[in-house]
Amino acid sequence: MKKNQIIKIIVSCFLIFNILSCSKGFQSQSANLSSLSGELSNGAQGAAPDANPAEQPIDQVQMKSMVDDSSQKTGLNGALAFDFDKTRGEFIIMVPLPMNVIFTPSGAFPNYPDITYGPLFDASGKMKIAVRVPVKYLIKGLQFVAPSKLPNGDPLPAMPAGVGELPALGLSFPTSDTQITLYIGINAIGLFATLPDKASLPIPFNITLPLKNQDKSRTFGYLTYVAAKTTFPSGLFIATGVPAQFARILEDYFHL
Repeated sequence: MKKNQIIKIIVSCFLIFNILSCSKGFQSQSANLSSLSGELSNGAQGAAPDANPAEQPIDQVQMKSMVDDSSQKTGLNGALAFDFDKTRGEFIIMVPLPMNVIFTPSGAFPNYPDITYGPLFDASGKMKIAVRVPVKYLIKGLQFVAPSKLPNGDPLPAMPAGVGELPALGLSFPTSDTQITLYIGINAIGLFATLPDKASLPIPFNITLPLKNQDKSRTFGYLTYVAAKTTFPSGLFIATGVPAQFARILEDYFHL
């Protein structure tokens, strides 16, 4: 065979080999691109939950409540009276005080060091008595504490649970002429604070105002002005409860 023919055969084989290799490479790249396209497509479809994570059940627990006084006669309209601290797992119940009442003591209830009290100022500078109660007490209740009514013997007013008495913890502060009593039942809580004579309203009967969320679409509890009775001073009573659906979420979230 002539030398030129041999060279042509070698060159032809080389070209055929390269064409076959490139074809396989293109097929492989095409398959890879198709696979990658599918992954990107699937990823794009599945990216929405990551970009917009679903709301956690605990996020549904919104219980911030303000006094709704359309009459504007008590000076308490819009005052924050109840909230829930999701980070610490504590309910915060607050008695808004008249401008001429000062409350400075702070501490914890005897035998319940995790139930604390103290003064609190809101954004407008108004003073409140605030009590922080761990969620476990409202889900499970207080153990070995006797039920009680108001200090004057009247049933607890406007309790969402519909009961006239609940297990109670009381404290007196002679230096500020104030007494506070905390009432805790399963999914229900109340706080009563006595008022000095200078802060009493000139009326002989109780007044009850609703506690509503910010857009006033829901009522979570009530504030009652309790008129003075015989030797018992007047006071303010906050009553609120934990809705059943919230109670279930809290029980699961905090493993109670």
